[in-house]
Amino acid sequence: MALPSHAEAIEERQLENRARDAGRYTLVFPPMFPNARRPSERELFLWSPPERKRYLDANIFLKLDEACDQLTGLEGYYVPLVIFLAVETGLRLEELCALKWQDVSLDKRRLEVAKPRWPQEHEARTVVLSVRARWNLECVAVALQKDDRYDPLAPVIPVTTTAVHKALRVVENHAQIKIAELFFDALHRDAEMRFDEAGLTKAEKDVMLGSALRILPGSQTDLASIQDKLDHHLLDGRTYEEAKDGIPLIPASQIISVREMMAEWGILKIEEASPTVIRHFPNVVLRVLAA
Repeated sequence: MALPSHAEAIEERQLENRARDAGRYTLVFPPMFPNARRPSERELFLWSPPERKRYLDANIFLKLDEACDQLTGLEGYYVPLVIFLAVETGLRLEELCALKWQDVSLDKRRLEVAKPRWPQEHEARTVVLSVRARWNLECVAVALQKDDRYDPLAPVIPVTTTAVHKALRVVENHAQIKIAELFFDALHRDAEMRFDEAGLTKAEKDVMLGSALRILPGSQTDLASIQDKLDHHLLDGRTYEEAKDGIPLIPASQIISVREMMAEWGILKIEEASPTVIRHFPNVVLRVLAA
């Protein structure tokens, strides 16, 4: 089915902003179509940073992305988000599952991470959200608000660590990947390598990764430096303010509106809300981590 003119206009604007066609990288029209789990390349666009060296092979994230399609219920929504945030922020699973929406400052691009129960040496701290992590969390928050499910006191990941571990074993089996270490240790190392590439100092990495050797949380100067370095790394040497007009990330509210229009046109299926289905939840894809 040909895309209506409004969708074509969006596609043209995205391509002008240096996005390119490739699979299901962005969250514009996800995730369910009447007769297919995945939209076609014409219906989705990709913004990809330059190729980087990674601790985990890019193909692993592609396989994990496909394997997450086998999950159902809340795990199907949140396990890909857990993997994405683990790599983008460096947080451990226990820290991610302890986050509440009141701990997330989208405007300031900060996460307030509580002192975890384990390891005991770790302290409460503030970490920086990358441009992509901030955008994804905004999409999730707007989707929850649209479904009247947003609660500042609710967890960002409303799934227990035990359930996430169980789902990850399912994902690993479906993806047929073998990692020589614990899955989250591998994700943590991948995050550390990305921070190395961005030029973070040892002290700045301690803030992001929660090193037991750093007792105090990072200062505002530390956090500002981390944010600038992450932006320069992702945005080819520019800050977010310098690059924001050319970043092809559609605002979260517009994603919801476009998805509703696509449903009205009959080319996007939005499931009915239920305790395990969030109608407007955007599809979190992991392929962008392979870039």
